[in-house]
Amino acid sequence: MIAIIDYGINQTTDLTKALTLLGVEFIVTHNEKDIISSDKVIISDASNLSKAIKRIHLFNLFSLLRFLNKPTLGISLGMDLLCNKSNDGISCLGLIESDVISDIIKDVVITIPTMKKVEIIIENKLFENIKNGTEFYFSSNYHIDITNSTIAVAKGETKFSAAIQKDNFYGVQFLPEKSGDQGLQILKNFVLNIT
Repeated sequence: MIAIIDYGINQTTDLTKALTLLGVEFIVTHNEKDIISSDKVIISDASNLSKAIKRIHLFNLFSLLRFLNKPTLGISLGMDLLCNKSNDGISCLGLIESDVISDIIKDVVITIPTMKKVEIIIENKLFENIKNGTEFYFSSNYHIDITNSTIAVAKGETKFSAAIQKDNFYGVQFLPEKSGDQGLQILKNFVLNIT
């Protein structure tokens, strides 16, 4: 069973459809018992980083998420939540030694949503059966610079982390649920290959 963290402003419809297509059992929840009893956790995309972390605190999930010892996947803004803080001052979970960069704050002109090629720089089970240079769907105004946890990169104004991994925590800056067959493969890899 996969627990998709529900913090009230998630965008989970496409994700739950993708998991259903893969035949995966899941629950969308902010109940501590559900999360503890699940096999894996997904922190899905949301519309606003500040509101998402406030909801995580509101539902008393902050410490629980920080100390999860099961495979956990952050998707898009869910990946950004794994980091220390954003450059507009929002404190996050502090699991990845990097800050989240808001492209709006930096006045970087980017076009989103967009398909970007992803370069795998460290072999990882999350990218099994994915060719280097495969395109994925990006829709966020945030990104994470390249860090020791980076396993794949993409290019905007500069190269940034397209995927990260530290211990049992994984993150993808793109939306696998909106990335076609290659995105389904990422979700399948997380479900089947990562223990």
